[in-house]
Amino acid sequence: MTSRTLRLPAFVAAILFLGSSAAFASTGLPAHSSAYQIVQGARIAALADRIAHETVSGPDREVAPAFTIADQTVSSGTLSIAAAGTPQVYPSYLVVPIAILVDGKLARTVFAGYRITQYIHTAVAAHDLTAGAVLTAGDVTLARVPSVGRPAVDPSLLIGRKLHVTLARGALLYPEMTGVNEIVKAGQPCILVVRDGTVALTADVVARTSGGMGEQVAVWNPQTRRALSGTVTGPGRVELDLPGDGSSE
Repeated sequence: MTSRTLRLPAFVAAILFLGSSAAFASTGLPAHSSAYQIVQGARIAALADRIAHETVSGPDREVAPAFTIADQTVSSGTLSIAAAGTPQVYPSYLVVPIAILVDGKLARTVFAGYRITQYIHTAVAAHDLTAGAVLTAGDVTLARVPSVGRPAVDPSLLIGRKLHVTLARGALLYPEMTGVNEIVKAGQPCILVVRDGTVALTADVVARTSGGMGEQVAVWNPQTRRALSGTVTGPGRVELDLPGDGSSE
């Protein structure tokens, strides 16, 4: 699966490119003048943080500030700050507008940016693994990790498969990193178990195709000169269940 580049709105991209010091710089007016006052960036961030966490919630989503909000210089008067409209939510980014009011009138709108991290529960290496290992239940575990845009993998789907790559503990595991562990190989002898209800017969056969646990393979019985197929149930072992209830007349 190829990843797609997220296209953010132009003003969001500008915020990320310029950084907080450029996007939210003060007006440059003298701070000591009685005609002006400073609004601490931390005060704006405190309100924006609360709104951000209320907007993006859930056990598998988190938000974190994308940059630091700079102090703002506005005219003197009775100061207040409040939410300015609805936050804008994107797949990996959140914009929270905060209004600075002086004497009840809008003096400035500050846009606080947050990165959104989505988590999934997926298969990872339970410990360091080497290429060629046949995965067991102790090799694969379920972990909560940041999403990279791919579906979660159930660890049970990887058990019994052969690993093609070397992985460190905690590394993500995907099916394409593994292959079928062929425990029945074409051209080699194996045991065929034919079940008819409660009756089971065994025969020495030769595998015509290779397969792993649970896969269908073709076999050849040289004594009866018949070709059959069955399910791989173990190393060198294939089983075939005949239709019917197995009752005798």
